[in-house]
Amino acid sequence: MSTRLLVRDQSAVVERPPEEIDAHREKPCWLDIADPKSPELARVAAELRLHPLAVEDAQHGHERPKIDEYEDHYFIVFYAIEAPSPGEIGFHELSIFVARNAIVTVHQGECRARVEVEKRFREGHLATTGLVLHALLDTIVDDYFDVVDQFGERVEFLEAFITTETSTKQTQGPLKELFLVKQDLLRVRKVVSPERDVLQVLVRGDIRELREPGRRAYFQDVYDHVIRVTDEIDTFRDLTSNVIDAYLAAASNRLNEVMKVLTSIATVLLILGVVTSFFGMNFRILPYDTDVVFWLSLVLSAALAGGVALYFHRKGWL
Repeated sequence: MSTRLLVRDQSAVVERPPEEIDAHREKPCWLDIADPKSPELARVAAELRLHPLAVEDAQHGHERPKIDEYEDHYFIVFYAIEAPSPGEIGFHELSIFVARNAIVTVHQGECRARVEVEKRFREGHLATTGLVLHALLDTIVDDYFDVVDQFGERVEFLEAFITTETSTKQTQGPLKELFLVKQDLLRVRKVVSPERDVLQVLVRGDIRELREPGRRAYFQDVYDHVIRVTDEIDTFRDLTSNVIDAYLAAASNRLNEVMKVLTSIATVLLILGVVTSFFGMNFRILPYDTDVVFWLSLVLSAALAGGVALYFHRKGWL
């Protein structure tokens, strides 16, 4: 089913028809809608008097992480991030309506964090809707660490490869991969950074339904985790930029060494060209048909070229 209503009845959690959510509002209820285009969302919005703007955002998606306050409920947009394999990142948008004794989640597709929290709710470990909200946000944020750690491993591997490999051609692939990592880190940061503002509202205790004693400490812990994730992302972005700059500097140094050698060789050959071209002039005064002068010109050319090469070697240019 794309829509499920879970109601906490004393010590057990039972599944009820979604249309009965208003009849069970005296108990903690969790309505999960797995399809934003489902007509169930409009029906539930009418029963719970959800704001049309929030319902529209939940239906269309692609919203920035945020928390909006309405007359008798709140609307939260949060993102779960998964990296099934290196180089692949999946963003799962989760729209959450928080009302008195009711929480409504709307999402497209499935994510591990929501499934885990639903299992805990069914097992009776989450007694209130506030705890359900905290568990959702906390599990989502905890998964960020695994994603960011994968970025760190990729950056360290590429850094080690580039610093040990001397061939420019063989480092082109890792360099391209570094730019992709940097782009992915930027995408992740654009999602994670606004979520700090969402958690700040929860930490302040602005939501009336979450003002139970000690509830703010739970969200404070999630807020601290988001700050840590953001700092790690910034660290890996700086590290990626430093590796790219170091590679470009090393490539420039290698190019300078090659140009230095080629320039020195060209200068040596220039001397040979001067001598041979001088004797190649078509004037009668030049005794180009004499064997002695021929051998002397060869010795002079070799001596001059050898002297210039020796000079370049002593200067460290060769």
